[in-house]
Amino acid sequence: ERTQHNTQSNGSETIRVTPTLTIKAENCNAQQHPRIDGFLKPGKGGDISSPPEACFDASVIGAAEVLLRHDVGRSDVVDGIAALLKSNDSADSRWEGLAVGILLATKVLNQFQPAEERVYIDGPRVPTTETEQHLTATEILVKLDGSQTATVAKYLNEACQLHLEHSEPRVRTFVARAIGAYAAWSFQAEPSDVSAEVVQSRNEIFSRLVASIQDHIATGRDESKPEYSKSSAGALDDTTGWRALETNWQCLACWLSAVGSRYFDNKMADSATHAALLENCEYSANVHLNRHVRAAAISVLEQMVVLAGATRENHDQLVDPESLLRKTTASVLKTGLADNWSQVRMAASVLNRVFFTNLIHTIKAPGENLQLLFPTLLPRMCLNRFYLAQGVKLYSHETWRLVFPESGLQVVADNIAPICRYYVKMCDADNHVVREAACQAVAELAVKLGMDETYRGFLEPHVPILLQALLMCFHDESWPVRDEACVACGTFCRAYPDACRADLDTLWSRWTEQLTDQIWSVRADAAVALSDAYRAYAKDGMLDKVLNLIDELLPSAKNQPTMTMAEHKALQNNMEAHTDSQLYSCGSLAPKLRKKAGAGRIGCSSCDVTRPKQPWEATDGCLYLIRELICLGTEDSWTSEEICLAGRDALWMKVLSQVAEVCRISHFPQSDDLRSTLWRQLPSIFRALGKQKTKQIYLEMFLDLMMRNLESRTASAISKHAAGLCAYEISKLIGPSILRGRVIDDYQKDVLDAVLREKEMDIQQSNMMRQPGQTQFSPFEPPGLLDNVGKTSPHPGISMMMIGGGADAPFQRSGPEPDQHTEQKQQDLHPGVGDAFSL
Repeated sequence: ERTQHNTQSNGSETIRVTPTLTIKAENCNAQQHPRIDGFLKPGKGGDISSPPEACFDASVIGAAEVLLRHDVGRSDVVDGIAALLKSNDSADSRWEGLAVGILLATKVLNQFQPAEERVYIDGPRVPTTETEQHLTATEILVKLDGSQTATVAKYLNEACQLHLEHSEPRVRTFVARAIGAYAAWSFQAEPSDVSAEVVQSRNEIFSRLVASIQDHIATGRDESKPEYSKSSAGALDDTTGWRALETNWQCLACWLSAVGSRYFDNKMADSATHAALLENCEYSANVHLNRHVRAAAISVLEQMVVLAGATRENHDQLVDPESLLRKTTASVLKTGLADNWSQVRMAASVLNRVFFTNLIHTIKAPGENLQLLFPTLLPRMCLNRFYLAQGVKLYSHETWRLVFPESGLQVVADNIAPICRYYVKMCDADNHVVREAACQAVAELAVKLGMDETYRGFLEPHVPILLQALLMCFHDESWPVRDEACVACGTFCRAYPDACRADLDTLWSRWTEQLTDQIWSVRADAAVALSDAYRAYAKDGMLDKVLNLIDELLPSAKNQPTMTMAEHKALQNNMEAHTDSQLYSCGSLAPKLRKKAGAGRIGCSSCDVTRPKQPWEATDGCLYLIRELICLGTEDSWTSEEICLAGRDALWMKVLSQVAEVCRISHFPQSDDLRSTLWRQLPSIFRALGKQKTKQIYLEMFLDLMMRNLESRTASAISKHAAGLCAYEISKLIGPSILRGRVIDDYQKDVLDAVLREKEMDIQQSNMMRQPGQTQFSPFEPPGLLDNVGKTSPHPGISMMMIGGGADAPFQRSGPEPDQHTEQKQQDLHPGVGDAFSL
């Protein structure tokens, strides 16, 4: 009907949408009144009297009003859910009402299904490792009797059959869970409430799902391209959902979870149907183009593994190497754990944990049975602990601890050959994040096995091929890969100096090239690698080569072309330099419009567009290298006294005086960045040299430059912040009164006092903001991401961000326990010293 509105004297108005629904709103304004916004959307031209466009039907609003009443009755609940389930029948209706109806009806039936049987179909989200306390229907709705629950189940089943291919993916996910709840209710409810028609409908669900899957896979296959479907033209690609096929797999997973071990015990599927289902599942998980389909198919296989491990009679399906379920699971895990999409890797990781925990803890399969799986699955399990996606990485770490609580190192040593072959292959993978993870995993082998006298012999025959793979990664178009390869090569030189000696000249050229790279973290990691090379070849004159390199590169900033800040900004804002450049998709990690040149690789970075190296970057790299050399042996227990260089005052007085001189130049804008690097490295350098020598010798070299930076009105905010943090750390090392006494100018003393007060207040504020027992830095981070911050060290790739932490810093837990002085020294580090490794 035509909308009517009558303004009353008090300014309120009654809006009559239909003859059966009346809503009263004070100062009716859709932007101010939350109950009106979204429900009463004005029509064309803003006229509220014209028909609303794409808004909720009156039945949806009415059902919501009824269900939200505190005195809602049982029949009202059933009628409200029924109205919501039928709200999306027209083409122009919104889907939210239907979604809420399916969700509420599912909650009503969920009281018949244990919360721990929840199926993982939540996409890339990390599955919880703890039992969730789900709300039951009795806690959110009034208690319905058996007949009313049966009525809700009937309406829900009809809605699910109608909306299996709904255009909204969230609705399709709700439909899948609803089918599982419906099947669970049909088994657990009172027999008097479950009619023969319900039992028949429950069994027909499985038959219809299997037939639909077979139709979409077998009859729609494109013979020229088996991974495509003939109906895959248009929007159905590798990113969007495939509606029916995706939803059918999700529904089948939820249905299997609800049916439980009855699937095998009652032989609900004959052997031919079961075999065809596993074949289609393997195809969808391994070959299908769409990532959503692959992940959904893996969830079905996960449920089958759970069901097979639930009863002793079905254990043979997981233990027998010739079992069709085990062979399919192993094949899917081999492909899924190496999938290019993190969503599929996450689903495969869940399946992997379920598979191994059932074999080891539930079935207690013998070791020789597990050994048959290790050559294929163990390398992928190891590599995924370094994968870029935090969810996959953390989940894989937890899986490793569950599967190998004590014997992990021995298992890796026994299977070192397939692990090394897989790592070498992944060093040349198409995806740059996989290559990055492979370099980190190779570095872990060098530390965990190569630096352990018990296991170093297992890895030694494979060192040459691993080193060649890392050398290949030095030429990678992705700088994070080059970064990780640089650190890994230095670690291998420390672990196997004799095996790496033949390639030392090549490694030296690569390290020195990385030391002058355009990326600051690559320069810092090159310094870490060069310090590792000095440790490995100290007796071969490596120190002289490193010092000659510093003498050559440290003054490079003086050769930087003169440029004003105005000229620098004009260059950065040059429209021609930023027009018609290659666009890249962050979602699929692939270039838009065209593929990259080279070996068909995919990644976020472009190897075609780069800028030339600048002279000041060589000086910047030398600052990191000087820090690493001075700090050798002062913050780890692996360096012998002969290698420790902190006590060579004559050497460092000369080098640090050159550092102070070159960092005073300011004829180019990036000079502030150079000084920022200096201020970040200086506190760790002073701690390594010692408190007394800092006060007597080295402080005077940098004090004037630091104070000029702090009081400058033209210096960048980053350099002033870094200088302030540096001053605060030095004051904690030698004492604030001593530092203040060394400053002569009264104005500089006031500046120093203000900086120290500000930094002290910042630290106190940050401590006050963190709640007692708080483990999460952000509510949106993956669970457990920061649980061990301050307790364990990071992976090798970011070891250089730890003060004085060479490539061995991430693995110090395997050495002697740190003493109290070392722990206090780590706690005293200010947030800025660690560069990017700062919260």
